[in-house]
Amino acid sequence: MKKINQKIKILDCTLRDGGYYNKWDFDNHLVKNYLEGIRNSNIDFVEIGFRSPPKNTFMGPYIYSTDEFLEKLKIPEDVSIAVMINANEYIGESDKETLRNITSQFKESKYSLVEMVRIAINYDKYSEALILAETLKRLGYKIGFNLMQSHQKSNFSYIQTCKSIEQSGTIDILYFADSLGGMEPKEVKNISSILKSNFSNSIGFHPHDNKSMALINTLTAIENGVLWCDTTILGMGRGAGNLGTETLLLEAENRKIHNGKSKYLNN
Repeated sequence: MKKINQKIKILDCTLRDGGYYNKWDFDNHLVKNYLEGIRNSNIDFVEIGFRSPPKNTFMGPYIYSTDEFLEKLKIPEDVSIAVMINANEYIGESDKETLRNITSQFKESKYSLVEMVRIAINYDKYSEALILAETLKRLGYKIGFNLMQSHQKSNFSYIQTCKSIEQSGTIDILYFADSLGGMEPKEVKNISSILKSNFSNSIGFHPHDNKSMALINTLTAIENGVLWCDTTILGMGRGAGNLGTETLLLEAENRKIHNGKSKYLNN
C-alpha cells in the first residue's frame, strides 16, 4: 500500500443503510449501545438515517430523522451526525417548488444536531441536485454529494462532472458510489485519481460487497486520494451489503491511517 500522509475519515451509515431490513424502526436500547460504540471507537461521523418527506406507509423514525426526534435520542456530544436525502424526493417541477420542498424539512444548522447532509443523486442527473446543495449550504450544513451508479463512465465525463460540481462552490465531499457492487480495483483507482485531480475538496467512496471487494476497493480508493470512507456495522445493507466498519477500522488502525479503536466494535 502506498504511504498515506493524511488520515482517513470513516462515516458509519448502519442505521441508514441497515434500515432497509426493518423499515428504519430500531430499538432504542440497540441505538444507545450502537452510539456508545461509535463514540468509543472514534468513528468520525454517524449517518443516523434518511431525512425523507412524509410517507404513505409505515416507516420507522430513522427514515425521517427529524430534528425533534434526534433531540430525544440523547446523542453523545462528541458524535457527529449526518443525514442523507434522496434528491429525487425533493426535486420539483420548478426551482421554487424544489426550494419549498427542501426548506420545509431543514432549518438552519445552528438549530439542529445534524452537521452534514449527504445528497444522493444518480450520476447522470447530478446537475438537478445542485440547487439542493446550494440551499443546504446556505443553511450552514456540511455537504456530501453522492454520485450513484458512477461506474463505467468515460474519463472525459468524470472530468466534466467534477468541473461542473466544483463551479457550484457548495460541495465539501464528492462521493462516488459503487451502487451495483460491480467495480473492481482498476476502475476504483481510475475514478479516484480523476476525481482527486479535478475536485479541490475531499473525495469519498461508498462501496458495496457483491463481489467481496468492498475492502480492497476501499483501500485502493484511499491509495488514490479518497479521504472519506463509508461503512456499516457487520456490513449490513441492501443486497450483499457494504464494507464492515469493524473491518476497515481494524485495517486502518494497523496501517495508522485512522485514530480509531477497533476493540470497541469487536466485542
